[in-house]
Amino acid sequence: IKITNRSNNNVANHHENRRPCRIAIENKADYHYEVIESTIMKYPLPWESFNCSKTNAIFDVALAQEHRWAKNNELDPWRQYFVNHLAGTTRERTIGDGAIVLFGTPQDYRKYRHEYDAYIGVSCDTFETFPQWMRKGQHNYCVLHGPVPKLPKDLEQRVCWVNPMYPRYFIPSDLPHFPPAQFHPDEPIRLCIKGTTYFCDKSLQLLVDAVLSISNPGTIAIQIMGGRSTKIRPVFTEISHLVTRIVEPDFFKFEEIMSQCHVLLPLIHPWDEGEKYFPSSDLKKLSGFISQAIGLKLPLLVHEGIYDIYRGHFTGKVWSYSSKHRSDSSDFQRAFGEMIDEISGVAVDRWI
Repeated sequence: IKITNRSNNNVANHHENRRPCRIAIENKADYHYEVIESTIMKYPLPWESFNCSKTNAIFDVALAQEHRWAKNNELDPWRQYFVNHLAGTTRERTIGDGAIVLFGTPQDYRKYRHEYDAYIGVSCDTFETFPQWMRKGQHNYCVLHGPVPKLPKDLEQRVCWVNPMYPRYFIPSDLPHFPPAQFHPDEPIRLCIKGTTYFCDKSLQLLVDAVLSISNPGTIAIQIMGGRSTKIRPVFTEISHLVTRIVEPDFFKFEEIMSQCHVLLPLIHPWDEGEKYFPSSDLKKLSGFISQAIGLKLPLLVHEGIYDIYRGHFTGKVWSYSSKHRSDSSDFQRAFGEMIDEISGVAVDRWI
């Protein structure tokens, strides 16, 4: 979405003379917490249509009333993150529309008073009735996470997706900030993979074979980020001594641990369960590992299809490879070897 900043002094004074806008971010579902901060910072809003000022616009969050849907309790840790690190702070919106955010307070979705200038639902496409909800008010907006068959034309300018495979989008990459990872020759290279990829043995086998192909596999530490199981899968048998599972329920601490990864390896491919993250799929989903890499400015090793989608958004060094089917592993090994060679000789923060 291209935003042009308006410098007209009359417009600026007009905003300053009005009360601050108040925006509610709604999350009726018990997930998608990771997109809330970016929704506050990037969702395109028609400020000129609101009878209020976008200077120090107050953003409150109305959260699910209890942890009940997600398999892990994400509600309490994220609410604590908001209270401890965001509430009461101000920040210029990263979309570049000149608005200043004042992070407000978390509200209970069931009880909060609907006295806001706009409402943005971050999980509203979870519910089939979201078009009806949007039509209840001209300032109801939606964050969409996948395709919406037959989206009514009158709602097209009030929705926004979270990846570039759709016409209106923003990348949910606004995350806590940490010092970049440093590589020291006397420590292993931390390669981090998705907890959900942990169940895609064919993709994991690419990694195992690549690790065994280098001259000194002991210089590598593989961290499996997230997930519920603490067991090591059989595919890792030969390198199990290099593998650690990171299970950290606290949102802020988890992002801090991830920020110290030297490279992220999503290991998502169009020929396994990762197909939903590619344009060839009907789903066209965002992988949270990609938005986290962008937000934390981390290097990535990705399939060329993922590189093509996000090439204009990456913030760290990226190595890419081709792989057209399950047994097509040669280019992955090439890229993996180049990545290890580069990391071994260069401090990671110099790539950023």
